[in-house]
Amino acid sequence: MNERRQISVYQVTVLTILFSLGSTLLVIASGLAQELKQDAWLGAAFGTLGGLALVAMYNALAVRFPDMTLTELSSHLLGRTTARIFMLGYLFFNFYSAAALIWYVGNFLSTNLFSETPMQVLMILYTVVVLYGTHLGLGAMTRSAETSFPFFMLMLAIVILSLLPEARAANLMPFMDSEPVPLARASFTFTSFAYFPWISLLMIYPKHVQHPKVCGKALYAAVLGSGSILTAVTALTVMVLGPDRTAIELYPTYSLTMKISIGHFFERIEALLILLWLLAIFYQAVLIYYAAVTGLAQIIHVDEYRSLNLPMGLCLVPFALLIYPNVGYQQAWDFKVWPVYSMTFALWPAVLLLVAAVRGRKTKR
Repeated sequence: MNERRQISVYQVTVLTILFSLGSTLLVIASGLAQELKQDAWLGAAFGTLGGLALVAMYNALAVRFPDMTLTELSSHLLGRTTARIFMLGYLFFNFYSAAALIWYVGNFLSTNLFSETPMQVLMILYTVVVLYGTHLGLGAMTRSAETSFPFFMLMLAIVILSLLPEARAANLMPFMDSEPVPLARASFTFTSFAYFPWISLLMIYPKHVQHPKVCGKALYAAVLGSGSILTAVTALTVMVLGPDRTAIELYPTYSLTMKISIGHFFERIEALLILLWLLAIFYQAVLIYYAAVTGLAQIIHVDEYRSLNLPMGLCLVPFALLIYPNVGYQQAWDFKVWPVYSMTFALWPAVLLLVAAVRGRKTKR
């Protein structure tokens, strides 16, 4: 796999911002409003702090081991047997996450746009796109993200500015009235959606980044940028829809754009938000699936990950339909189980840092 040092620092920033927005952009406001009502935006703001803490931990690992992926580092520090157990769990985590994103796309499109089209067909079509993006490799994917990012931000700015006339500050009152426990729970949920999946990026960072030791500032900027966007969108959703409706909507951000009407001329631009979301979730799905495929390639000692791309991809749609039999199950899993499940992998670098520190002390002695 000759894909070393292909990604610039700016491309890392772009990829991580799009990665964080991904599925979070469309669904997180609902879960936060269920916990915090009018203070839903506070959960996003405090959850961003969790993202900064994760970046600090990942950067510490990258500075110390700039030439290894997460799975290679696990083998280096823990030995082959222990590392293989982790690698299998990590492989399943990434494959599960990719399948879940495919399910989100299929469910959203079949519910809101293509009600006469079977959900499975939409999932298959989007899976083909994800597999093609994975086949092209990191270089092509990062260059396309770099090219589309200004377009993405421009469209997002248009959507946000168009909604300002519909915003009502009264929907945010009473201001900062949440109890500490619900606030902590909501912030944790936000971090699990937006930043815990960053563990998949450690199959790319720091090994495939051109300047890994100076990339830390870019990752901090990505957390602050994506966190600011998600906080603003969450606050705007509550201001336009109100906390009660935001809490019961499955896709509140989509419902938000249906409120846009300027002069009875500029309206019905839901397709713009759909394009934004599909673009962001595409990069998230490709990066996570890339981590799954390359992880499997390392486990079974296959030099070229592309030979595994199609065989694994054929399992994505059936697996997605298996893990989420219905929307109720998906909602229960995402907001009750997923935060804890994803945390077990997101904090794995902390274990590696501890092991590296202990081994370093023993070597000095």
